Amino acid sequence: MIKVLAFDFVGVLGYEKDVEMTEIEEKLERMYGPIINDEKYFKVGRRYINNDDTIIRITKNLINRLYGIRYKNLFQKIKELYPDIKVVIATNHVSYIREFLEKRFDIKYLDDIIISAEINKAKPNDDFYEYILEKYNIKPNELLFIDDREENVDAAINLGINAIKYNSREMDLLETVLDLIK
Repeated sequence: MIKVLAFDFVGVLGYEKDVEMTEIEEKLERMYGPIINDEKYFKVGRRYINNDDTIIRITKNLINRLYGIRYKNLFQKIKELYPDIKVVIATNHVSYIREFLEKRFDIKYLDDIIISAEINKAKPNDDFYEYILEKYNIKPNELLFIDDREENVDAAINLGINAIKYNSREMDLLETVLDLIK
């Protein structure tokens, strides 16, 4: 029985818009997923910008310009049918994505936002998935993890987690999730 649904953000719940970026914005944006925490993000960012406040301002501005939302009411629909299932966003990103996510999704239907930079763990490393399992005190087969990257899905499956690779062109996310948690 599924107790927790964990959705990746970029590529699943949201998408990247085609926006024009400065050279510095491009360099910072390339670090959003791979950097494991904000301290390392700033360390690399200081190669291009000498002021942390400027890095934060550019990062927040770019996040707001760069991302669009695919499924605004997804969590509400899931919670109406399955109120006891925990719904979380689990993303590799800098912590500054939190504000964006909290503004774009109705957080009364969202149980948690797990961001790699805040927990110092990143997909596809086992410790990222183990963090979710431990936090919710669940077994791997009680978690359904949805991501658009094959390596993240494979890592989850290797731990015994129910995981699906999402493709927005081929799948209806709500329909897919509901079929899997019945």
